[in-house]
Amino acid sequence: MAYKVFISHSTQDRGLVIYLANLLHKFGVEPVVAEWYLTPGQSLDEKVFEQIRGSDCIVALLTQNGIRSSWVQQEIGYSLQSDKLVIPLVEKGVEQKDLAALQGREYIEYDPHHYEQALNRLSTYVKSLKLKKEEKEKALLVLGGLLAFVLLVSGRGK
Repeated sequence: MAYKVFISHSTQDRGLVIYLANLLHKFGVEPVVAEWYLTPGQSLDEKVFEQIRGSDCIVALLTQNGIRSSWVQQEIGYSLQSDKLVIPLVEKGVEQKDLAALQGREYIEYDPHHYEQALNRLSTYVKSLKLKKEEKEKALLVLGGLLAFVLLVSGRGK
């Protein structure tokens, strides 16, 4: 199953979103960007919340634009209520008081003029989360196979 990352962002940060999405894709991670999936007639709130629920984690782009976006704030709030891991990517110069619900959490800071290093750190971290999930799924498959074998063998002994 694909590892999905919802990217919460201001539409004004489109270039950063595209760069991050391409980088995540190279790491085998499926980026989820709300406006890339057209669903005419569907409620925007429900569409976005459904995408968050279907994602493994959320990257919140807290740029100067992102912190002023009511959508970003709603997406972060919903993600936290849904017990999703929220990874904040915070633009240099954004003040702690502007981080709202994410105050006190670790984040990755980036310089808007030199963001490549921070996005590589972020992508590497997300890749490690993906690998952990895959290892857990493999272990569960093996455990399930062993359990099925034990049940099969114990059923023959009767």
